[in-house]
Amino acid sequence: MERWLWIILAAFFSECKGEDKVIQTEGFITATQENTVTLECRAETTHPYPYLFWYKQELNGFPKYILRRDRNSEGNAPEFSEDKFDAEFKDNSAPLRIHNLQVSDSAVYYCALRPTGAGNLYFGTGTKMTVETENEYQPSYYKLEEKVDDKTLCLATGFSRHNATSTHEGYKGLFNSSSAIRIKDDSLYNQVIFTDDDGKNCEHGPSVGDCETNLKGDEMVNLVSLTVTGLRVIFIKTIIFNILMTLRLWLSQ
Repeated sequence: MERWLWIILAAFFSECKGEDKVIQTEGFITATQENTVTLECRAETTHPYPYLFWYKQELNGFPKYILRRDRNSEGNAPEFSEDKFDAEFKDNSAPLRIHNLQVSDSAVYYCALRPTGAGNLYFGTGTKMTVETENEYQPSYYKLEEKVDDKTLCLATGFSRHNATSTHEGYKGLFNSSSAIRIKDDSLYNQVIFTDDDGKNCEHGPSVGDCETNLKGDEMVNLVSLTVTGLRVIFIKTIIFNILMTLRLWLSQ
């Protein structure tokens, strides 16, 4: 938290000073896997030899340093190779190019200015980039049986566009007021909303129904789980038997 606080203060200070600042015109962009994207960054400063930096901040994470560019030198962090993350410094600008996009590249990218070799960093407002799969998958909707505070949950799952639920016929407003999320390294989105009408309008889409009836278990997985459980019971009984026999021998002496 402290590490992120100094970034906020630095960005605030840059606006107050009004002399050195970073301009990022793109607040939000959506890109497709395996393509290349360019994130714009321009610095306004009176210093003749400024330094520009790029940082990547993933969801619930801290900003990670990607690269640095100036008139005479450049450098990338070890985990951000130049083959994938590149920028060229020209006229106080260093647009970030990201090649061969993957879902894991989804994040907020911050451009930062250091007017001289030492001193404060001045951050831009950031560009949030969402990388989506090339193939499009529509959401499937399920009404969950369990309730939370007397509200029925409607689950949308397995969709490739972050705003795919915005066209839901019954709960468009509810879905638009919440956010879809992706589990780490998963390319598809999931989203849950709370409904006041017992979820009667939830079922809508290519695959609908109650979660319990649509999400069926695999028979082979169930057999393996049952076998493992049986072996655990036998193992526990063996341990208990050995303990009892040891106690019996110890008490008989």
